[in-house]
Amino acid sequence: MINNKWKVIERSVGTYLPTSNSNQFINLNTKVCLMGSCFADEIGWVLKEFNINIGEVGVNKDLKHVLYPWGTFFSPLNLSDILELVMNNKIEKILDEKSFFKVPKNLIGNNFDREDEEKNIEKKLINFFVKGRTETDDYEIAKKEIKDKFNKLYNSIVQADVVIITLGLIETWIDNEKKIAWHSFHGNPIKKKSYKDLANFHTLDISETINCLRKILKLINPSNKKKIIFTVSPIPMYYTFSEKDVVVANRYSKSVLRASVEQLVDNKSIFYFPSFEIVLDCVGWPKAFKEDKRHVKPEVFKKYIQPVFLKTFFQK
Repeated sequence: MINNKWKVIERSVGTYLPTSNSNQFINLNTKVCLMGSCFADEIGWVLKEFNINIGEVGVNKDLKHVLYPWGTFFSPLNLSDILELVMNNKIEKILDEKSFFKVPKNLIGNNFDREDEEKNIEKKLINFFVKGRTETDDYEIAKKEIKDKFNKLYNSIVQADVVIITLGLIETWIDNEKKIAWHSFHGNPIKKKSYKDLANFHTLDISETINCLRKILKLINPSNKKKIIFTVSPIPMYYTFSEKDVVVANRYSKSVLRASVEQLVDNKSIFYFPSFEIVLDCVGWPKAFKEDKRHVKPEVFKKYIQPVFLKTFFQK
């Protein structure tokens, strides 16, 4: 049986986009919670522009994206592990002092050597399992900061009518002691072997990814009353810890995520939005991306992703 849900329409010469008139369940009264990779920040901008309720968020007008207080979750394993703690009030498990370390205040990104901790410069605390540095070098204050962030995430999930989850990658580092996935690799990728005493690198396969997604669904939607929208981020990996070339590792990662989501979509309560396909297959690389060749241009969101998303899910 042919599924003709996605109609193909021509938006511009040589550019074809999928769209649908069904599943329109988002309106101005809908409460939406977004989580996942940094692509969620950009999806959030699309919704905020149309005054859809996405909760309390920061706004970066220059980059045209919103900033969620709970940060990002790149791998399904990190997201499912954190949600298990958040939804069961066990977040203290990742807030002991051993879960934090200090890095230079002005450090850009997470690619530093842990020897930097010993340098006599101003530092901020980072938690292995959570996105970004805190705003302090005081452990108790940092702990409270993170608890407040995850209280907001809990409330956003509980109150949401719709949850949008953007999936980023399948590479992850699992903490040796806590058996919980780190947010990302906190160190220099070239020196990954020296981190084996802290965590081990692991690439999720399809079965593991599906199990993570099922766990996420069970945690955030136990009564099956919410609508869940999955999407795969088109933002490519910057580097890989596998033995593959980063281009190969990136496409493998996106393929596993896309194939895994497909096993769960029922178009009743669980949906898929083709962000990855629109950016990579309809607009194309590198035309769709900024100069860094990683982040999607705002005009691509405006011209392509926004109209398709609104036509698919927004009630007029």
